[in-house]
Amino acid sequence: MPATAKGTKKTAAKRPPRKTAPAPVVEPAEDGPEVVRLTTDPDKAEVRIPLFSIDGKEYSIPARPRLNVALQFMHMTRKQGDTTAMDFLLEKLLGTDGYQALREYDALTPEHFAKITAIASEVTLGALEAPKA
Repeated sequence: MPATAKGTKKTAAKRPPRKTAPAPVVEPAEDGPEVVRLTTDPDKAEVRIPLFSIDGKEYSIPARPRLNVALQFMHMTRKQGDTTAMDFLLEKLLGTDGYQALREYDALTPEHFAKITAIASEVTLGALEAPKA
């Protein structure tokens, strides 16, 4: 790992443990496939992790983006291309204010942008991984 300015090594941020969602209720149907009934948990708190900072102000993204965001990102990539999909993803993860701050930061370099987009897509597509048994 590269050393920081003070000579100490950076450690990778730990992801919070994956929480399992309540099991969907599967009801047998009389004439057809089983029906999966999904419910929303309104009390579920969102854990966020920092993605970047500008002049000391941190901007964060969900540590575990919702699966539907990953599916939307993949669909947009296939249907509309990488640029449109990444635009959608950054605004979805950072929120309007966070994405605006990134877009308006005049000193943003291609290297900064590449790192930010790589982390955002990696975290998002990680939501598609099946939980480990």
